[in-house]
Amino acid sequence: MPDTRPNIVVEAVGRMATTADAAQYLMAIVDVAKRIDANMTERARIVAERDKEIARISAASQGLRDYLDRVFEERRELHRAFFTRLDKAIEDRDAETIHACVTGIVEVAKNSPLNNIVELRSVWANPDAVIEI
Repeated sequence: MPDTRPNIVVEAVGRMATTADAAQYLMAIVDVAKRIDANMTERARIVAERDKEIARISAASQGLRDYLDRVFEERRELHRAFFTRLDKAIEDRDAETIHACVTGIVEVAKNSPLNNIVELRSVWANPDAVIEI
């Protein structure tokens, strides 16, 4: 049985659109909608990755601050103790204690807490690592 439906759907801008044209337009609209959806999904993935990376950087930054605070606090206490003992040894004219205090001060100064940063970076790069501070 032949198709008796009208073949003309819309007349626009002086042109007659056929059913085939309308189907093409509809497919183009569906294709655009799919691309929009894909782009929105990709943007959401990018935002999630960004947030994850920001959280990782923030955690590493806080960990580094905590590490440096602890290490420099320890160093400050060591220096205070060494210089307190050194002052007492100078006052008592105790050459052996003076030598021991100066040696201790020099040893503390030689070992920079920043030398351990490379090791810390490798630990932070491992997501399964447990860091004790």
